[in-house]
Amino acid sequence: MKTLSKLKVLASGMTLSLALVVGFTSAVSAAPVVGAQPPVTSVSGPQSKPAVEPGSRDAKKTEALGITNYAKVDSNGKLQAAPKTFSPLAGNVSGVDFWTPYNYCYHHLVYPTVRNTTATDKYIQVRLYNQSGYRDIYTTIYANSYAYPAFYGVEGSWTAYLYVWNGSTYQYDEYWTGNNTCNVSVVRDYNTSGWVRLAIKNNGTAYASQRSTELAPYPGSGTYTGTQYDYPVAGGATIYRWFQVGYTPYGIVSDTQDSWLTPSYFTGDL
Repeated sequence: MKTLSKLKVLASGMTLSLALVVGFTSAVSAAPVVGAQPPVTSVSGPQSKPAVEPGSRDAKKTEALGITNYAKVDSNGKLQAAPKTFSPLAGNVSGVDFWTPYNYCYHHLVYPTVRNTTATDKYIQVRLYNQSGYRDIYTTIYANSYAYPAFYGVEGSWTAYLYVWNGSTYQYDEYWTGNNTCNVSVVRDYNTSGWVRLAIKNNGTAYASQRSTELAPYPGSGTYTGTQYDYPVAGGATIYRWFQVGYTPYGIVSDTQDSWLTPSYFTGDL
């Protein structure tokens, strides 16, 4: 009789444990499952890396050589008196012009690129307005080259003004407007049969480097995907990144490198 009682208690305990496990698994595994199949390749979708890596070509700052003949602007940096908005190679100073600008999630950096097509070095000042304030960078741009004045911590719309030293003052050349919005979304849209898929989309205007890392299972599990990098196109299509996690509890973190965005975490038990 004692043996039979012990068996009943043991069976009851096993039933309770099984119920808890099933309940826990159901709770953490709940996620949308789409009509996709485990991949032939681990990633799909367009990628976009900038021609200039952020932080790699910051222009060397110099001291001002003298006074600046500033263009008339309002408190937000909007030009108040000008015959037109100048385009590249059409400014007041021949041969020194704004060129392709770069916006990055990386420390929310903006490069309002300047190009010098003349045969002599030029001394320039770039004033950038953003969020009701402005900053100045003075630098040298060498003959037939580019300069990358580096403005960090820029969010949203910005306007940059270019001034070129003429021997006595910094003369107004032209201006350029842009937008630096870092906005990357990451969702889990497949979560079954040992596979997890992340959908990564760049909803902003800035170049982004997205790092996705499998925290668990660990490398010894045999299905370890490790750390993967993606470069979603600003305002573009979705990147789909797959992780083969097997049938064990898993953890994945995806973060936009060197940005102010909050990392996304995904956990479950397949």
